Amino acid sequence: MQAYLVGALFFLLAIAIFVFQNTEQVIVHFITWTSPEVSLAVVVLISACTGALITFLLDSFRQFKIARRIKELSDQNVKLQKKINRLENTQSKNASHSDVAASKDKE
Repeated sequence: MQAYLVGALFFLLAIAIFVFQNTEQVIVHFITWTSPEVSLAVVVLISACTGALITFLLDSFRQFKIARRIKELSDQNVKLQKKINRLENTQSKNASHSDVAASKDKE
């Protein structure tokens, strides 16, 4: 987690340096769309924010899937623990019944 934050800070610093050094006006072309003249800094900031938003959404989706899987496995674990306890109780009851039967046979 700390490495992620340090990496993000370095990336943010690099973007800030790039923005302050590249303030000229540019025209952006995308497929058939053409923008009016806009500062290169604005283009870079919008691109970085869009990338950050996409990354956040994809990571949120991944975290949601992981949380759901953890819940499924926890529920399965609870069921299996109950089953183990039931089987252990059944086994101990059977063992005590066989002990009682063995002691009656000795008498």
